[in-house]
Parts: sequence; C-alpha cells; structure tokens
Amino acid sequence: MRYILRFGWPLLLTAQAAAQVTATVDVGAGAYRPDRATPGGVASIAPWIRYHGRSVDLDLAGTYTDVPDGRWNFQGATAATFRAARFGPFAAELVGEADWTTHYQARGTSALTGTGRLTLQPGRATRFWLGRGRGVASALGRSRAVQRTELGTSAYVAGVQIGFTLLRSSWSLVGQPAAEGTPGDTLGSEPPPRDTTAFGSAVTDAVLSGRWRLGTVGFDASLGRRFGRSTPGLTLWGVSAYRGITPLLEFVASAGRSGSDPVTAVPGSRYFALGLRLRVRAGPPPLVLPPTAAADAAPFRVGPALGSGREIVLRLVGAHRVELAGDFTDWRPVPLDPWGDGAWRTVLTIPRGLHRLAVRVDGGAWHAPPGLRPLTSEFGGEVAEIVVE
Repeated sequence: MRYILRFGWPLLLTAQAAAQVTATVDVGAGAYRPDRATPGGVASIAPWIRYHGRSVDLDLAGTYTDVPDGRWNFQGATAATFRAARFGPFAAELVGEADWTTHYQARGTSALTGTGRLTLQPGRATRFWLGRGRGVASALGRSRAVQRTELGTSAYVAGVQIGFTLLRSSWSLVGQPAAEGTPGDTLGSEPPPRDTTAFGSAVTDAVLSGRWRLGTVGFDASLGRRFGRSTPGLTLWGVSAYRGITPLLEFVASAGRSGSDPVTAVPGSRYFALGLRLRVRAGPPPLVLPPTAAADAAPFRVGPALGSGREIVLRLVGAHRVELAGDFTDWRPVPLDPWGDGAWRTVLTIPRGLHRLAVRVDGGAWHAPPGLRPLTSEFGGEVAEIVVE
C-alpha cells in the first residue's frame, strides 16, 4: 500500500494566516500479497497533513506497516505546489516532490523530482493540466535520472468528482565518466563523454478515478492500465468506502491492486484493509445548520426539509443578481429571487450531511456565502462547508 504525500515544512513559518491546515490519521489491519515477497497479515498507521494557502499547497504523509514476524516498512513523501501565475483561465504551477522508503534489513529508496505545470480551468468544476518534470531516484545503490510527462483532467459530473491522468515515466542509469589515463586509452584519442545518460526505458500509467460523497457516506474508486515496450501490461485498481461514526471519526474499508514503482523498484501488491480514520481540524468546524431556522436577519440560513425542499436565504444588500452553486446542484449555478430588505431566496433539495457551496454576485467571482468561513476547493475557487441536520 503506497501513499502519495506532498509537503514542505519550512514554508509554514511564512504562510498566510488565512491558510487551512487539515490532517488525518488512519489506523488499520488487513492482508496483502506483494509481488516479490511472502504474503500475510499487516497492521498499518498512516498520518497525513495538508497546508493549503493562497499560493502554495504543502503536504506530508506516510505509511508505517508491520507484519507478525517483525518485518516493517515505512513509505513517505513530501511535496510543495506553488501557483506561480494566472492569466485568465490559465495558471502556471511549480511542483517539487520527494519520497522515500525504509525497510527492515533492506536497502531503502528515494526520489526527488521537480515539475512545471500549465493548468486550464474553463469553469468552476472543470480543470485540465499538462506537466513536465525531471529528477533523480536512488534504489539498490544506483542512481537513475528520471523524466515525467503528465496530462490530466478533473470535473464534477452528476455529483461525482471524476478525474483522468496519463503519466509517462522514463528513466535510465546515470552514466559515470571514465577516468583519464585508464588502460585502453591511446594518445590523441577522443576523451570519453562526460555524461552518458539516456532515457531508454519508459512506462505509461492511464488512470480513471472517481469520488462520491453524500453526507457521512463516501466512495473512492480508480481503474488504470500500465503499459510499456519492455513492461508487461498490468491492470491497476483500488476502491475504498468510508462511513462517518462521529464528525471526526470514520470507518474505512479498502482493497486494490497497486503497481510497483518502475523507477525505484518498490514492489506492488494486492491488498485488503479495514480501519478507522481520525480527522483533525485546524480552526472552527463547518457551520452546523439546525433542522429549524428562525426568520431573522442572519446573513445565511437554510430552513427545514419540506415537501418542496429547503429554503435558502442570503442577505446581500445592494446586489442586483445572486447565484448559488454547490455539490447538491452538481455545481450548476442556480439564480436566487429577491425577497426584500436585501434578502435573496430559493428552495432546493439538500440531503442531510456535509456539503460545499459558493455564491456569485452580479456575475463576479465565486465566494463563500456571507457569514460562513471561506475555504479553498480542489479547483482553486472559494467555497464554504455546511452540515445540514
């Protein structure tokens, strides 16, 4: 079981105060069948933390696993994503990533890459990106130069977040220059080349993923295919389901087939695991909306569930047009009707549970509704979270 992590601790010291910090800790047990090792049971602890600022995302994650005979493994990685510039719907990003492994009585691995990425966001719920990166990896006492090209897209479709990525990784042993005056050299001969690096091996991973969440229940799934000239084809897949027990504790079940890392040679495996996920929130929790709402001057409120839906009222004095979008509208804008005294109103079907939403005034940018704590969505826009009971 391999986790991708992104983080860079030093930048936390100078980050904006409006940034968000979220974290989870997964504790579980299950069974796994690695490609080149003895299968068996496994216990794991997997912490993850994310810092999300206006111009930088920092992530740190890791997975510690232990089997009954005392063999243990640790896999971790860090990354920092900088949003360098924006030109209308286009944006430029710089991504630095590092990951490593440590094993019981075995040599570990490491990889360090930097990637430049161009993104296009034609709408609130759709994003495309193209990236190119280079780096170096170390495994089994040898260094490898690495090149990566990535193409991806993500979108919300009927309440499901769908993504597709195409990642091509090429690598080779880094050539070592020959020493001058070694046997075989002849007078007047050409000096040996100083760099014999050649990217002759490559694999491509094509992965389709989906995420759906309704209230306290959610599902993540992915299906992919690995192919290459010198690599046998391999189907990669994973599915996980989670159910909230309390606002900060979830039950998680997962299974899948992970591929080996083609650069560092960390083996892949088949796995099944059950566990608990503890969520840690930094800052106030999302607004919890009661089942009844008083008709007062609150800047934002959601009424009780009625036959026609729930009444949503916003107070925006001076606005001429107000629209609302959320996961319960498939992120399609819904116009609100003027309701007098600076209020705007609509009635929508909103199921119980955790939801994200945003509003737009007079055709401007999308923002969190008035009175709610603003968050930055995975698409870069501003949203807010509410819990409807």
